[in-house]
Amino acid sequence: MSEAYSKPKLVQVGLVVRDLDAVMEQFRVLLGAEPDRVIEKSPAAPGPKYYLGEERDFYQRAALYQMNGIEFEILQPYNDRSALTDFLDERGEGIHHVAFDTDNFDAFEKHLNENGVQLIQTGPNSRHPALKWGFFNTNDKLGTMIEVTNFEEVANLEKAEKEKKEP
Repeated sequence: MSEAYSKPKLVQVGLVVRDLDAVMEQFRVLLGAEPDRVIEKSPAAPGPKYYLGEERDFYQRAALYQMNGIEFEILQPYNDRSALTDFLDERGEGIHHVAFDTDNFDAFEKHLNENGVQLIQTGPNSRHPALKWGFFNTNDKLGTMIEVTNFEEVANLEKAEKEKKEP
């Protein structure tokens, strides 16, 4: 895999709350917005999940809203310690992360590491075997955490596989 990556694309803003149902109701009342999708248990895919280098059994409920091309994600964590529960304990409810998508997750992670930013939480996903996600601790550098995904990289892999199969 190449060490190059394109400028990451802003794809999501994540809010952490204690009561997802109450906040969804306020989104409806104040913004006239209904979630495009509600996920009762995420991540749902089997496999280990890690927070601060330790395997953990964390989950969250999530409400996803598409707002002018940006996903707004509202998360209510439960079950075990995670970046989300620590955020709630330390800061209360609020914007937890801004997510960016990259065409080369590993190269972008290496770039972040070289600049003193570490991956603090990751786990499995149920969308595609090559799809990766991770929370990176950029609070001291950017004022918020970032999440990195690689949907673009997966789309490029799928396109290449399809082209191989075509005559």
